[in-house]
Amino acid sequence: MLRLKLLLICLVLSVASVKADEGMWIPSLLKKYNIKDMKKAGFKLSAQDVYDINTICLKDAILGLATKSNPTTFSGSGSFISESGLVLTNHHTAVSYLHKHSSEEHNYLKNGFYAQTQAEELPAKGLTLARLVRMDDVTESLLKETEGLGDAEKSSLIDSRAKELTAKAKEGNHYKIKVKSYFGGTQYFLEVYEIYHDVRIVAMPPLSLGKFGGETDNWKWPRQSADFAILRVYGDSNNESLKYSIANTPLKPANHLDLSLKGYQDGDFAMVYGFPGSTKQYVTARAIEQIVDVTNYHGIKIRDAKMKIIKDAMNKNEDLWLKYSDFMAKTSNRLLRWKAELRGIEKLDLIKLKKKEEEEFTAWLNSSEERKEKYADIIPGIESCVARLDTIEKLNMYVFEGGISGGNFVAFAGKFDMLNAISSRKNVNEKRLNKELRKLRVEASNFYNAYDVETEKAFLKTLVALYDKNVGDQYKPAAIVNARKKYNGDFDKYIDDIFSRSLFASKESLYKFLKYFTKEDREKLANDPVFDLCLSYFLINKDMVYMQRATIRKEYGKYHKRYLQAVKIMKGDEKIIADANRSLRVSYGNIVGINDEGIEYSYMSDLNDLVEKSKKDVKTYEVPNGYLESCEKAIQESKKKIPTCFISNCHTTGGNSGSPVLDAKGRLIGLNFDSAGNGLVGDYKFMPELTRQISVDIRYVRFVLEHQLKANALLEEWK
Repeated sequence: MLRLKLLLICLVLSVASVKADEGMWIPSLLKKYNIKDMKKAGFKLSAQDVYDINTICLKDAILGLATKSNPTTFSGSGSFISESGLVLTNHHTAVSYLHKHSSEEHNYLKNGFYAQTQAEELPAKGLTLARLVRMDDVTESLLKETEGLGDAEKSSLIDSRAKELTAKAKEGNHYKIKVKSYFGGTQYFLEVYEIYHDVRIVAMPPLSLGKFGGETDNWKWPRQSADFAILRVYGDSNNESLKYSIANTPLKPANHLDLSLKGYQDGDFAMVYGFPGSTKQYVTARAIEQIVDVTNYHGIKIRDAKMKIIKDAMNKNEDLWLKYSDFMAKTSNRLLRWKAELRGIEKLDLIKLKKKEEEEFTAWLNSSEERKEKYADIIPGIESCVARLDTIEKLNMYVFEGGISGGNFVAFAGKFDMLNAISSRKNVNEKRLNKELRKLRVEASNFYNAYDVETEKAFLKTLVALYDKNVGDQYKPAAIVNARKKYNGDFDKYIDDIFSRSLFASKESLYKFLKYFTKEDREKLANDPVFDLCLSYFLINKDMVYMQRATIRKEYGKYHKRYLQAVKIMKGDEKIIADANRSLRVSYGNIVGINDEGIEYSYMSDLNDLVEKSKKDVKTYEVPNGYLESCEKAIQESKKKIPTCFISNCHTTGGNSGSPVLDAKGRLIGLNFDSAGNGLVGDYKFMPELTRQISVDIRYVRFVLEHQLKANALLEEWK
């Protein structure tokens, strides 16, 4: 412990001269709270250059990635980089859309993709992009005369007012409107978005470059990943009828980012502009204990098991590699994140730090009888809720991580529940029944083409056994309890047996069942042992997880909301951070190296590092044929190092993937794609000595476009 404390002290001293500003800041409030500190850190522009509703600014080039069904709930970020609608984002945020176009004949994941002409660009089906038009502080309008109201009455009144404001903001335009709560409901913003529906894939490097080093390097530094993708938006944003781009005209955006190829130096200003997902800076020590002992602990156990199955499958043949590469990436990403969070929590001694914060809060309460009377129940209330959630959160992990999303089969079989319900009614609606059958035929065809039955069976064998071992009988479906008894705990034998008797055993058997289905066949589905097992996960969730979890979390939310409100009062005029909530934010700091476990790492990696790694471990650091030769030739011809990635102490989290990284003049120098492992604890407590966000250097993006994808026309367009 003494060594750890000394190391942390050394780390703090090493970054004292370039301290990041903790937080992901609301861009419309930069002028009020941040611009002076940004200037001190080296920023050369004004707050209006970052966010303004009257003039074109950086805000107008920033994009949130979402889906057609939920276009204002963002999973990643991006930015306009040209007058012709080009968009830059991460490989890992967009690769699933390229995956849909990949086949053995056109293996775009392995070989990469570049559209030589606009006609060759591939539609990113289901992907939408959103640009924030403006955000209005509507706190006063929503909270007026709500003091003294009960929780239900106050909530109802706020919701009603929010709907009125939303309707008014939508008059005469095609924008999407969202009202969001900040800092425990003490502040509200109305957010207005322009949604782009027609998005196409222009260029994406091979998976071996986009995810260079794979899970070995994930959440680590140094990195050499070319984690980028280039898309293009089509349509006329001012004409709703053309949002699907009938005319095939690329969008001319209101603004796009200027490019800088000059690079950066140690200590230079850096700013990340995007849509971070969520942070939990104000959770208590007891909540951190739950992360350590329950959620991350059991989540890691389940995903470790899943990763072994995926690796075994992908090593069998090329077809399974293609089918499961995207699933493996998603599984590995969260697994390694959980592990890194635990390392950061331990290294920072976060539970102890959170307890100290609670002690300070309690001392503040106790210094005033009025505050004590109003807020003394908060911390005990939170601890009670978290304690009651322990069992439910563990069960939730096994139901979802080990069940519904354990592999791909449970979710697929669950889609047949509607057919079961429709056909069980006394007076069957034939039109609706036939519509459901047509839909399921398509689902079945897609599923069996996309996945492998034997691999999906392997998921079920392992994860059913894990469920049985780690969850009490009172929380198990009858199918698992009975299987343990009937098969003496041999769940491999159980899964093999039920599939041998199941409609779901093959595409052919299921498709035949759907083709000739009549309402009398419902019993075959209802009694199918695989359907019964898969459906049981959804029923356990419905009967034992969802309602209990929602009830306790609602109670927890009330305490946590009051905690945030009290903390805001305690801090007074001090600048405080609102947790990230998938809204547009700015974080800023400096490009700076890191001392990790006593080893000093530079702020920048270069092409020599990639070549060295690939030569030492060809399997882990695989690159496309001929790429190493191109790299070595470029290194020999260059008089200086060719950068690949860099790090800064800006505060980022999930959702920032694809966010542009800007220099002091607001020019594009990099693309955020990851964080260094120990810094993932920054979601719960930002520490500049531990936190480093990782970016691919924009010069390396262009290097890969030139030397691997041969995208010279694209490079000419993007200047």
